[in-house]
Amino acid sequence: MTDLLTYEQPLNEVIRVGLRLEQLFQQVDHYRTDTTPLGTRTLVVLLMNILHLLDRPDLKAKLAKELSQHLSNIMRLEHTPEIDKEKWHQTTSQLDTLIRSFIESSGKIGQRLRDIELLNTLRLHLASPGGGCSFDIPLYHYWLHLPIEQRQATLNDWFGEFAQIRSATELLLKLVREGSKTHPKTAVHGFYQELLDPQMNLRMIRVSVSDKVQAFPEISIGRHFLSIRFFVIDINKRPVQYTQNVDFMLAYCNS
Repeated sequence: MTDLLTYEQPLNEVIRVGLRLEQLFQQVDHYRTDTTPLGTRTLVVLLMNILHLLDRPDLKAKLAKELSQHLSNIMRLEHTPEIDKEKWHQTTSQLDTLIRSFIESSGKIGQRLRDIELLNTLRLHLASPGGGCSFDIPLYHYWLHLPIEQRQATLNDWFGEFAQIRSATELLLKLVREGSKTHPKTAVHGFYQELLDPQMNLRMIRVSVSDKVQAFPEISIGRHFLSIRFFVIDINKRPVQYTQNVDFMLAYCNS
């Protein structure tokens, strides 16, 4: 059985941030099971990366606007005969709650964490290669060697600050992916192009190709034009274009 490998190309800043956050939260979930001091260090680095990504002061407003557009689209489906009413109510309620929380809250997301002295010190040292050593921050070294129960309690508290943004990211990407229109395409001699309707308001393009094809796509897209070029897999040399035809699925995410 052939599996599809999907490549996603975000087309606005909110979706771009959402995909980065999704990847970071997946890594957090993976390392939460590592109870060693090294596992805790990795989680702290991930926490720093999340905070850095959320540093933009306009992010909450942009998220609220993006979620509001999705809410408006879903509200128009209320009287559609085939709609799942329970799912519709659940989704609209969740969207409304998230939008209100972003609009009504003050400060940056995770602002409380920015006021913690240890984390502020770590942000400075971790910016340097190999930073955060025991001789840099003795307090950090001491904390890393506390019993795992104490470290986990602190980590749970810290990552709890991201519960809202994580819920918003997961729901947003779910709606974008599920609302896509997918069509089979063929890249002739490894190249595909098409004109786009500028009224589509695309949020993301998804290219799915068989994992048996020894090529990867590079996606170039603007308001009016899309091109996809497949390249031969070679991690040691500069990629060259794949010369065979490639069948793939192209998803247009505009809802």
